[in-house]
Amino acid sequence: MPKLLLVDDEALVRRSMQKTLLRKGFVVETASNCTEGLETFNAAYNSDAPIDIALLDLNMPNFDGVPAHAAGLDLLTKLREVDPGLIAIVLTAYDEVDTAKEAVKRGARSYFVKGREQGLVDLINEILT
Repeated sequence: MPKLLLVDDEALVRRSMQKTLLRKGFVVETASNCTEGLETFNAAYNSDAPIDIALLDLNMPNFDGVPAHAAGLDLLTKLREVDPGLIAIVLTAYDEVDTAKEAVKRGARSYFVKGREQGLVDLINEILT
Protein backbone atom coordinates (compact mmCIF):
# COMPACT_ATOMS: atom_id res chain seq x y z
CA MET A 1 0.00 0.00 0.00
CA PRO A 2 1.60 3.31 -1.09
CA LYS A 3 2.66 5.67 1.69
CA LEU A 4 2.26 9.38 1.06
CA LEU A 5 3.65 12.41 2.85
CA LEU A 6 1.30 15.40 2.64
CA VAL A 7 2.83 18.72 3.69
CA ASP A 8 0.44 21.69 3.75
CA ASP A 9 0.18 24.55 6.22
CA GLU A 10 -3.59 24.98 5.83
CA ALA A 11 -5.19 22.62 8.36
CA LEU A 12 -8.56 22.36 6.61
CA VAL A 13 -6.97 21.63 3.24
CA ARG A 14 -4.58 19.10 4.80
CA ARG A 15 -7.41 17.31 6.63
CA SER A 16 -9.67 17.21 3.58
CA MET A 17 -6.94 15.86 1.31
CA GLN A 18 -5.84 13.35 3.94
CA LYS A 19 -9.39 12.00 4.27
CA THR A 20 -9.77 11.67 0.50
CA LEU A 21 -6.43 9.84 0.19
CA LEU A 22 -7.14 7.54 3.14
CA ARG A 23 -10.51 6.59 1.61
CA LYS A 24 -8.68 5.68 -1.61
CA GLY A 25 -6.47 3.24 0.32
CA PHE A 26 -3.28 5.22 0.76
CA VAL A 27 -1.30 5.44 4.00
CA VAL A 28 -0.93 9.18 4.70
CA GLU A 29 1.55 10.96 6.96
CA THR A 30 0.99 14.71 7.34
CA ALA A 31 3.03 17.74 8.30
CA SER A 32 2.19 21.43 8.47
CA ASN A 33 5.50 23.04 7.44
CA CYS A 34 8.92 22.38 5.90
CA THR A 35 10.67 21.45 9.15
CA GLU A 36 7.94 19.03 10.23
CA GLY A 37 7.82 17.60 6.70
CA LEU A 38 11.55 16.90 6.64
CA GLU A 39 11.44 15.33 10.13
CA THR A 40 8.47 13.12 9.21
CA PHE A 41 10.14 12.08 5.95
CA ASN A 42 13.45 11.24 7.65
CA ALA A 43 11.71 9.18 10.35
CA ALA A 44 9.89 7.17 7.67
CA TYR A 45 13.00 6.90 5.49
CA ASN A 46 14.91 5.32 8.38
CA SER A 47 12.11 2.83 9.10
CA ASP A 48 10.81 -0.19 7.24
CA ALA A 49 7.99 1.94 5.73
CA PRO A 50 9.53 4.82 3.76
CA ILE A 51 7.51 7.46 1.91
CA ASP A 52 6.61 6.52 -1.67
CA ILE A 53 5.32 9.91 -2.82
CA ALA A 54 5.62 13.38 -1.27
CA LEU A 55 2.81 15.89 -1.84
CA LEU A 56 4.27 19.30 -1.08
CA ASP A 57 2.40 22.58 -0.80
CA LEU A 58 4.27 25.28 -2.69
CA ASN A 59 3.58 28.24 -0.38
CA MET A 60 3.98 27.57 3.34
CA PRO A 61 6.31 28.47 6.22
CA ASN A 62 9.95 27.85 5.32
CA PHE A 63 12.59 26.18 7.49
CA ASP A 64 12.76 29.35 9.60
CA GLY A 65 9.00 29.23 10.21
CA VAL A 66 8.37 32.27 8.01
CA PRO A 67 5.62 32.03 5.36
CA ALA A 68 7.42 32.00 2.03
CA HIS A 69 6.59 31.76 -1.63
CA ALA A 70 7.93 28.48 -3.02
CA ALA A 71 9.12 27.13 0.37
CA GLY A 72 7.86 23.76 -0.86
CA LEU A 73 10.62 23.77 -3.47
CA ASP A 74 13.23 24.15 -0.73
CA LEU A 75 11.67 21.17 1.05
CA LEU A 76 11.67 19.23 -2.22
CA THR A 77 15.41 19.88 -2.63
CA LYS A 78 16.15 18.64 0.91
CA LEU A 79 13.97 15.52 0.53
CA ARG A 80 15.67 14.59 -2.74
CA GLU A 81 19.09 15.01 -1.07
CA VAL A 82 18.00 12.21 1.28
CA ASP A 83 16.24 10.13 -1.39
CA PRO A 84 17.22 11.12 -4.95
CA GLY A 85 14.58 8.78 -6.38
CA LEU A 86 11.70 10.26 -4.40
CA ILE A 87 8.54 10.91 -6.39
CA ALA A 88 7.14 14.33 -5.51
CA ILE A 89 4.10 16.31 -6.58
CA VAL A 90 4.06 20.04 -5.85
CA LEU A 91 0.65 21.42 -4.85
CA THR A 92 -0.47 25.00 -5.22
CA ALA A 93 -3.66 27.02 -5.01
CA TYR A 94 -2.69 28.89 -8.17
CA ASP A 95 -1.67 27.76 -11.62
CA GLU A 96 1.82 29.27 -11.87
CA VAL A 97 3.57 27.99 -14.99
CA ASP A 98 7.03 29.38 -14.15
CA THR A 99 6.94 27.82 -10.71
CA ALA A 100 5.77 24.53 -12.22
CA LYS A 101 8.80 24.50 -14.48
CA GLU A 102 11.07 25.22 -11.50
CA ALA A 103 9.43 22.40 -9.51
CA VAL A 104 10.06 19.93 -12.34
CA LYS A 105 13.64 21.21 -12.74
CA ARG A 106 14.20 20.48 -9.04
CA GLY A 107 12.95 16.94 -9.47
CA ALA A 108 9.19 17.03 -8.93
CA ARG A 109 7.39 14.45 -11.02
CA SER A 110 4.38 16.70 -11.43
CA TYR A 111 2.57 19.83 -10.38
CA PHE A 112 -1.06 20.01 -9.29
CA VAL A 113 -3.46 22.90 -8.70
CA LYS A 114 -5.45 22.21 -5.51
CA GLY A 115 -9.20 21.95 -5.55
CA ARG A 116 -9.96 18.81 -7.51
CA GLU A 117 -8.97 16.06 -5.11
CA GLN A 118 -10.15 13.25 -7.40
CA GLY A 119 -7.81 14.64 -10.04
CA LEU A 120 -4.94 14.36 -7.56
CA VAL A 121 -5.89 10.74 -6.76
CA ASP A 122 -5.94 9.99 -10.50
CA LEU A 123 -2.51 11.60 -10.93
CA ILE A 124 -1.03 9.56 -8.04
CA ASN A 125 -2.50 6.33 -9.43
CA GLU A 126 -1.16 7.16 -12.89
CA ILE A 127 2.35 7.73 -11.48
CA LEU A 128 2.23 4.48 -9.50
CA THR A 129 1.23 2.30 -12.46
